[in-house]
Amino acid sequence: MEMSHVPLLASASLNLQELKRLYTGNELFLFRNLGDKDTGDEAIIVYLNSLVDENRLNQQIIRKMNMDLRMNSGPAREIVLDSLHTLGNVNIITEIDEIVSHLADANFVLLIEGHIEAYAVKLPGFETRAIDEPQIELNIRGPREGFTEDLQKNLGMVLRRMKSQDLKAKSFLIGQESQTKVMLLYLGDRVDFRVLNELCHRMDSIRIDVLSDSTQIEEWIQDSTFSPFPQLLNSERPDRIVTAMNRGKIVIMVDGTPNALIAPSTFFEMLHPSEDQFERFYFANFLRIIRLITLFVSLIGPSFYIALTTFHLEMIPTPLLMTFLSAKAGIPFPTFIEALIMEVAFEVLREASMRLPRIMGQSVSIVGALIIGEAAVQSGIVSRPMVIVVAMTGIASFTIPSYSTAISLRLLRFPLMFLTALTGMFGLSVGMFMVIFHACSLRFCGVLFLDPIGSEGIRNTIMKIFLPPVRYRGGFKRERSGSNVPKRQSHYFQGKEWD
Repeated sequence: MEMSHVPLLASASLNLQELKRLYTGNELFLFRNLGDKDTGDEAIIVYLNSLVDENRLNQQIIRKMNMDLRMNSGPAREIVLDSLHTLGNVNIITEIDEIVSHLADANFVLLIEGHIEAYAVKLPGFETRAIDEPQIELNIRGPREGFTEDLQKNLGMVLRRMKSQDLKAKSFLIGQESQTKVMLLYLGDRVDFRVLNELCHRMDSIRIDVLSDSTQIEEWIQDSTFSPFPQLLNSERPDRIVTAMNRGKIVIMVDGTPNALIAPSTFFEMLHPSEDQFERFYFANFLRIIRLITLFVSLIGPSFYIALTTFHLEMIPTPLLMTFLSAKAGIPFPTFIEALIMEVAFEVLREASMRLPRIMGQSVSIVGALIIGEAAVQSGIVSRPMVIVVAMTGIASFTIPSYSTAISLRLLRFPLMFLTALTGMFGLSVGMFMVIFHACSLRFCGVLFLDPIGSEGIRNTIMKIFLPPVRYRGGFKRERSGSNVPKRQSHYFQGKEWD
């Protein structure tokens, strides 16, 4: 739709003609006339019937306006305008393109003859999904509310948990055609304003026709476009969003998306689910150690097995080596091809289980893995140890809380396997060095991706300590009275002072 940046005229009929031209061929655009057109006292209501609650508009608002017109004498436009202000918040519009934006935002607009202003009132009538338990970030303890596709509901869930007067919000309209509303939430006394200003600049620079998901924003504002690692953490849990803001983070919420983005994010934060804050410290630390172990198993498990069984047989104990050799006897493919076949088959089963209905998907993933694995072993295509290695690698990848991070590890697994198949442990070492070097070079708005300090220091980045975090607020140390304490320092910029 072509936007017309022209001011409104004093004639309601001429404004209506311009709107009809813009909505040519759109049967959702409707209008209703009020008042007496013959006497020149005319008011017109325009709306999109699929967005506005048409029953309430007809039965309550239009009927009330007509009743006021019959019971009161005087100019119809003044009577209608007085009746409109009793409905709630009224937005004053002075241009045609503003009318188009308000109509798309579930408003009805009142055009009054003789007024160069129009009046918009929000009256949504479309259905939205009810608040339900998160589908991806499941937990045993803690709240069970998850975001929906309605931005207002999502903001309500956040505001209900964060009642601080320091909570700030900044809105953007992104998408030339979609005009999608995007909100930035942060705590003014804890955010690093250099990160905030850079992020706002990047948000203003987004040029896109239709914004349908927060992933599009992530792709536009990230520093390294071709990096396999996610540079922003996404979450569908309001409790995790509130915790992130309390640590000085900035939250990006998009209308129509049940996921919010947390910026800036570090690699270690993507390894810890929100459930850790609801567990006692020794349980949380035990689970964090398990995740670190499964992280390396998921990344280098098949590569390590390929290196041992192909180039470094002397590193394997003799009884175990004899077991591997007996299982390998009769297999026509080298170990690398075995691993490649099983990894591709596992990824196909994983993808199929996600695309099928939930009940069928579980059956396909379990039965398919058992049948294909056993059939491959019986037919002599792969060995039993390889099936075990690939199965353990796949299970280990499920322990990574961040789905985007788990996908990155699955993607990096294949080039590491290829390098290992060429030169053994040397190739694996080179591949891991390249991965770590790339991760160390990643930044987002000046924040290192592998920042080991995190928002509250090492105590809450790698391990969780016994005492609750009462001495720190966000990323800044609380100053002690009577001591010579320098300016507060941001962990994002390696302790450099900022004004």
